[in-house]
Amino acid sequence: MRTAVLLSMIALGGALQAQTIFTSDLEAWTGNVPDGWVGAKTNFPQQDITQASTNPHGGLYAVNLNNDTSGHKRFTTTQQTVVAGTAYTISFWVRGQGEVRTGLFDGRPGGSSGYSPYNNYVTVSSNTWQQVSQTVSCANDTVGAEFIISVRNTIAPDHIVIDDVNIEQAGPPAPTSIYAIQYTTDINGASPLTNQGVLTGGIVTGVVPSGNTKGYYLQAGTGSWSGIFVLDPTNTVTRGDSVTLGATVEESFGYTRLASVINFAIVSSGNTLPAVTDVTTTQANTEPYEGVLCKVSNVPCAVAPNSFGEWMLFSGDSLMVDDQMFAYPAVVGTNYDVTGCMFYSFGKYKIEPRDANDVSLANGIADAGLFSTVTMGPVPATDVLYITLGELSGSRVEYTFTDVTGRTVATGSFNGQRNSINVSSLITGSYIVTLRTAGAVSSTRVVVQR
Repeated sequence: MRTAVLLSMIALGGALQAQTIFTSDLEAWTGNVPDGWVGAKTNFPQQDITQASTNPHGGLYAVNLNNDTSGHKRFTTTQQTVVAGTAYTISFWVRGQGEVRTGLFDGRPGGSSGYSPYNNYVTVSSNTWQQVSQTVSCANDTVGAEFIISVRNTIAPDHIVIDDVNIEQAGPPAPTSIYAIQYTTDINGASPLTNQGVLTGGIVTGVVPSGNTKGYYLQAGTGSWSGIFVLDPTNTVTRGDSVTLGATVEESFGYTRLASVINFAIVSSGNTLPAVTDVTTTQANTEPYEGVLCKVSNVPCAVAPNSFGEWMLFSGDSLMVDDQMFAYPAVVGTNYDVTGCMFYSFGKYKIEPRDANDVSLANGIADAGLFSTVTMGPVPATDVLYITLGELSGSRVEYTFTDVTGRTVATGSFNGQRNSINVSSLITGSYIVTLRTAGAVSSTRVVVQR
């Protein structure tokens, strides 16, 4: 399988051939505007784009860009034709003082207003010319693309001076493993390949069908550093698909993901998913398991679902359970086994169950002892549910009866050997009975039938 995926990736990459699509030596100007520049996405004031005739890199002229604010401004080409699935290298010479980076407007769908992710800023602090080369990836066929030079924090007298710009179709990136994308020693968890184009592949372990995180989780192998989330509003996948794709590595508020997908291909379908990685709540809150299909076991719900569908597990460390793919009506005090893909947002790691099979009741800490002697019946119950406490007889046992929405429908306590709960007022359906003693908790699903 790995050989097949690698060959497919190489074949996709090999289809790209370098080709120059735009070049500008900044020699020709019409009025106060350099020819081929100041496209519709330019937001530099006209007076801050000036002709530089002192110390050009080549020829007689260069362009001087003045933006001494911390907010970036765009200096863009006129409209160009670009092809989805293609990477482009933007190279130029620069001197002066300030920060400069590149980007692309291609009208792509999604929440970026049509812009690609920007590359990292390059700090310029010398009047000696230096060459900068950065790559952007196109995600939408268009004749209205504009390549962007983004500038901020410039300092007089020269600010930023640009000359001899060349844009060409980039050669294919080398195939890169998910491990190589994710593994990092950075204290903030940033990928070493942030803002770079990569060609990678893996098995789809979870699918987010809609919303602003529409996409899927991709995994190659098992364990730490083996998974990653792909933001992809365009392509349709199912669990078990083996896919290859090109994409840009992004850091989105501390979460490493792939975006701006190109050269997408489904190699095969129906593959066995990577084995679930068992983790503690402490391990789940760490960078190595970001994007990985994980499972936490026998952990109690400490905080009920909020208005965003999030609820909290706690066992040594807290772990948020989120509803990116599936919402579950958890009950406080009930122990659960939860499987899901690891996500990160708003400063918290979150486990994302994919469907109802990923959340199941787990017995509490006394499961192997006293609670194992408790019995309930009949199944299904009609008017009365009988609970025999077994070895818990004589102890105070509190019970909570909840429906599938998490609403409490009955509470009480008992300590006798044989006890009963009146269920005659309940509608047909599944319910969860949670029993608590001073030191343990156990939950069981029961059915009421009218």
